[in-house]
Amino acid sequence: MEWYVIISLLFGGMVLMLLTGIPIAFAFLVVNMVAAYFFLGGIPGLIGVVTGVFTSITTFTLLPVPFFILMGELIFHSGLGLDAVGVLDKWLGKLKGRLSVLAIIMGVIVGALSGSTIATCALLGTILLPQMLAKGYSKNMSLGPLMGVGTVDALIPPNALTVVFASLANIDVGQLLVAGIVPGIIMSGLYFVFVVTWCHIFPDEAPMYDVPHVPLKEKVMATVKYLLPLGFIIFMVIGLIFLGVATPTEAAATGTLGSFILALLYRRLTWDIFNKSVMGTVKVTVMIFMIIIVSSTYGEILAFTGSAAGMTGFITNLAVPHMVVVIGMLIVVLIMGCFMETVAIMMITIPIYIPVINAFGYNTVWFGILMLIALETGLITPPFGVTLFVMKGVAPSDITMVDIWKAVTPYAIIALACIGIIMAFPGTATIVPQLMGMTR
Repeated sequence: MEWYVIISLLFGGMVLMLLTGIPIAFAFLVVNMVAAYFFLGGIPGLIGVVTGVFTSITTFTLLPVPFFILMGELIFHSGLGLDAVGVLDKWLGKLKGRLSVLAIIMGVIVGALSGSTIATCALLGTILLPQMLAKGYSKNMSLGPLMGVGTVDALIPPNALTVVFASLANIDVGQLLVAGIVPGIIMSGLYFVFVVTWCHIFPDEAPMYDVPHVPLKEKVMATVKYLLPLGFIIFMVIGLIFLGVATPTEAAATGTLGSFILALLYRRLTWDIFNKSVMGTVKVTVMIFMIIIVSSTYGEILAFTGSAAGMTGFITNLAVPHMVVVIGMLIVVLIMGCFMETVAIMMITIPIYIPVINAFGYNTVWFGILMLIALETGLITPPFGVTLFVMKGVAPSDITMVDIWKAVTPYAIIALACIGIIMAFPGTATIVPQLMGMTR
């Protein structure tokens, strides 16, 4: 059977199963089991799938996933993350568009800790949106930042999604984690510039309002009390990896221990918070690991049938520049992001994309950053981005989908511009790993 027929059957089967509404992991599992039976030799193929389950998740590189999730759950449920945002709110003062700027800051912090763009959007929409509309902010300045900042989530470490991507793509976890720092700063900076500039040009979009004066001493004390300890935990993760003192797994464990200690010191670690954090970690980790399991089987089927090699050969022999092919890959991811969650998209595309990138001789860390941005941007791309419907669900009833599309469009354009910057200047994605002496 030709490789393109096999890929079409696999992809068509997955889409059909997803349309039935069953969970993503189980949809892929059904398709993979049927494909394994027909393409891997019947019953022996199914036995191979079962034994492959253990080898796909019993790997050291996946250990940071539950640690990062637990760390984020603890900091979120204990309120330490929101305390840090409150400190930054004190420092903003009477800045034009301060609530939009605060939304970006809060989105970066909460998103990095939660690792879920959809969860971050729902939380910010519930907390900040009513306040922004009450202060007279326009729909564009209220809705846009809350959705747009989600694209930074996968770039600012610590982040479990990055670990999953690195594991599926066989990329060094530490390199990919720290590689997102500079692109994340660039994208956040572009959002800040856009919001502040827009509010200066159109002041009615974000009216100024009275902000209580906070003495410098109170700001400094709040910073020392709430912001620095959280910064220290982040340093325990990223700083230890950057300095080469610890592996990503060791750094994740150290950061999780630090979040436990911090919650204890602030008397926030109640049994209820501990239970919510652990159960939340278990649910998300099981979901991610289930998808990794079926992704491993999917990759084995593509390799055994020769579909991956056939696709790679076909793409590499196209009479077009390699960069055009890379752009085409990212466009496919953007389109899929309108209909599917990020981990599911990674599962479908990575086994096909990475061999092509290796054949082209491109840096896989650089491509990984491009993919992470494209994955998150797809979620906010009008008209069908998943995050847009999440915002519609938490927004007041007078907010229409047209309002949401108009508000998010500038941020989607900025995210695409960031992809263009990283493609034009690959060093933005590789400079930090190079400083660590880890890139090849």
